[in-house]
Amino acid sequence: MFKHLRRLFINANTLFTAFTLFRLRGENLPYFQYVYPTAISAVVLVSLNTWGSTYLIIDIEKVVASATTLMGVLVGFYIAALAAVTSFPNKNLDNLMAGRSTSLREKCGRGVEEVSRRRFLSILLGYCAFLSILIFLAGSVSSAISIKPIYKGWCVELIKSAYWIIYTWMISSLGTITLLCLHYLIDRMHRE
Repeated sequence: MFKHLRRLFINANTLFTAFTLFRLRGENLPYFQYVYPTAISAVVLVSLNTWGSTYLIIDIEKVVASATTLMGVLVGFYIAALAAVTSFPNKNLDNLMAGRSTSLREKCGRGVEEVSRRRFLSILLGYCAFLSILIFLAGSVSSAISIKPIYKGWCVELIKSAYWIIYTWMISSLGTITLLCLHYLIDRMHRE
C-alpha cells in the first residue's frame, strides 16, 4: 500500500515540473521570480481598489474573458516555442550562460547544477505554458461561477479577494517571465 502511495506522489510530482523555475538560482532571478510580479500585481490591485470605482469604469468580466481568450492562444505559442528551443541546432544554446552562470537547485536540496542556455529557456517557456493553462482555467471557472448575493459574508469576500490576488499575481508573473524569455531569445541567445 505504501509503495503505491509513494508512486502516486512521485507521478503527481512530475505534473508540476513547470515550477522548476522557482528552483533556478541566479544573481538577478529573484527579481523576475518574485519581486516584479508581486510589485506589478500590488500596484494593479491597489490602483483598482483606490481609484477603480471613482475614475475608472472597468468591466472585470470582460477583462477576464479577454485574458482567457489570450491564454488560449498563448498556450500554443509557448509550446511551439518550447519545441523550437529544444530542437534548434545552435551550439551556443548548449553552452553555459556567460558571467555568473544560472544554476538549478536539485529537489530536496541534494545539490546544485549549472544549466545551459537551452535548459534555461526551456524552463522559462515550460513555466509560461503551464501558467497560461492555469490562467485559462482560472478565467474559465471565474466566468462560469457566480456567487449569489444571499451568500455574502466575510468568508466569501476573503475567498474572492484571495482569488483575485492569486489571479493577478499569475498574470503578472506570466508577463514578467515572458519578457525575460524574450530578452534571452532576442539578445542573449546569439552571444558566444
